[in-house]
Amino acid sequence: MKVKFSSIEIKGDLLPHTKDDVNQYKEIASFILDAIGETPITEITIDDKLLYFSSFLTTKLIEGILDNVYAYTSEIKGPKYLSGDVSMIISEAITYATLNALYDVKLTNIIPFRSVKYLGTIVDAMIDLNYEEKLSKFIGSKGGVLFVNIRSSMNPRSYYLIDKLAKSLINLEIVRYPDNYGLISMVIKDKNLKEIFIFIKP
Repeated sequence: MKVKFSSIEIKGDLLPHTKDDVNQYKEIASFILDAIGETPITEITIDDKLLYFSSFLTTKLIEGILDNVYAYTSEIKGPKYLSGDVSMIISEAITYATLNALYDVKLTNIIPFRSVKYLGTIVDAMIDLNYEEKLSKFIGSKGGVLFVNIRSSMNPRSYYLIDKLAKSLINLEIVRYPDNYGLISMVIKDKNLKEIFIFIKP
C-alpha cells in the first residue's frame, strides 16, 4: 500500500497550558496545518504483512483488515460505510505500520490504551523511547516516553481537519506535558491516502 507522507516538529512550549489559553488551540492547529502544507511529501510503501500485524494493536479487532484498507483507499464502499470504527482502526494500523517502516519501532514496544480509551481524555498509545534508537535520534530524545494520538478523516476540508487536530492537541498535552514527547498521526483520505506525523517536543 502506498501512502503520501509528511511530518513536522513543533516545540511544546508553543502550546497553551492554562485554562485561559485553551481557546487558542484551534488557531494553533490552523498554523500547524499551514506549515505542513509547506513540508516535503514522500511516498512510502507499507507491506501488507506489516499492516496485518499492526492491526493487532488497534482499538478493536475487525475481520479482513486488508480488505477494509483496500475498500478505504479505493472508496469502493464509500465514507458512510467506513466512517467511525472501521476508518479509525485502519488509521491506527497504518500509523503503527509507518512507525515500524520508517523508524524501526518494534510493534512489541507500542503499548495501546485500548481498555481505557473510552474515558475520552487518554491517547491511543505510548512508546518507550529508551528502546527505540532510530526514533529517539530522529526527534532528538535521550529517553522518555512518546505518547501517540491518532486521527482519521475521510473529509479533507481544512476546517474539519483543524477541529480534529485541535482536539488531539488538547488530549495529548494532558498526558505529555511537560517532560515527554508527543505524536499526532492524521490519516486523511483525499484523492490519495495521506498521512501526517506531528511530533511535539518538550
